[in-house]
Amino acid sequence: QYGVEPDQVRGAAMAAFIYRTHLVGELNDLNTQIEDLQVKLKVLKKYRKVRRVGEGLKALSGKDEKKYRKEHSGEIAEYHETCKQVLELYPSGNIPKVENLEKHIESLQKKLAKKNTEYNQADKKSRELSEATRTIEEYLRHEQSRGQQQKRKRNDLE
Repeated sequence: QYGVEPDQVRGAAMAAFIYRTHLVGELNDLNTQIEDLQVKLKVLKKYRKVRRVGEGLKALSGKDEKKYRKEHSGEIAEYHETCKQVLELYPSGNIPKVENLEKHIESLQKKLAKKNTEYNQADKKSRELSEATRTIEEYLRHEQSRGQQQKRKRNDLE
């Protein structure tokens, strides 16, 4: 089925298993990247939502500022916390656009789906080749055992 001779099945099974393991590593890396970007996206969306509070505060001074702080104290605290998170995620200050981040996540998810398909095929091949290896080894043990029994019978007859 895979164009492998019986004496090469063991090596092909090992190669298929190694390739499958390699794909697992790639899938894990992609999942980690996607999860990391999703956390960043969540923070950026929150920042986009609370940014108006910070901008409103910066535009005021004196009594108006005090009044604004009093009326929006919870939102201002959330704004400062979100700003802190954004700076931790992007210390250089180069903050990507939410839309660009969403596109990047989407492209990684497509890549993940392709790798997942590739992994499923490699896993199937690995399992089938491993089973073929077991079957061949079992057959060879059986033949060897039968050969030894025939040899004993010949020795007993002599």
